[in-house]
Amino acid sequence: MKPGKFVSTIAIALMGLAGMLQPALPHGGVAENRWNPAHLQNLAPEIRAKVQKWEAACGEPLAAARQFALYLTVPGARFVALHFDDFRCGNKSVHCDATGCLHEVYVATHGRYRRVLAVHARDIRLISDQDTAAVEISGVSGKIRSLRWNGGRFAE
Repeated sequence: MKPGKFVSTIAIALMGLAGMLQPALPHGGVAENRWNPAHLQNLAPEIRAKVQKWEAACGEPLAAARQFALYLTVPGARFVALHFDDFRCGNKSVHCDATGCLHEVYVATHGRYRRVLAVHARDIRLISDQDTAAVEISGVSGKIRSLRWNGGRFAE
């Protein structure tokens, strides 16, 4: 094979290979902005109003990551857990300290949400345990505390 033809063959092969490689994108095909205000707009109106109160202390337009609000539905109740470590705020000390970031849990009662838990922690996780809600609270030390929903609040 002539050197010029060999180079052309390699160039064509590389262009074909480059066409097969695609960047890793979310399912929609468009790279997602981590801090998206839409993640807050999708909250229930009463929860969104409480979150909007942080804007003055944060000093910038509010936005959140996809994991900011996580939901759990069990028979008779729907819960929303807010993870302020996934909340954009110019003054992070407003909702995070040495014990972790603020996490809040709301429950829907008669179609409206009310806050039933507020805790500073490394993380919290809502789980369904035998058709009852529970929350696992992970402290910064790694210790995990579990609370069960008793119909009115989370208790040990």
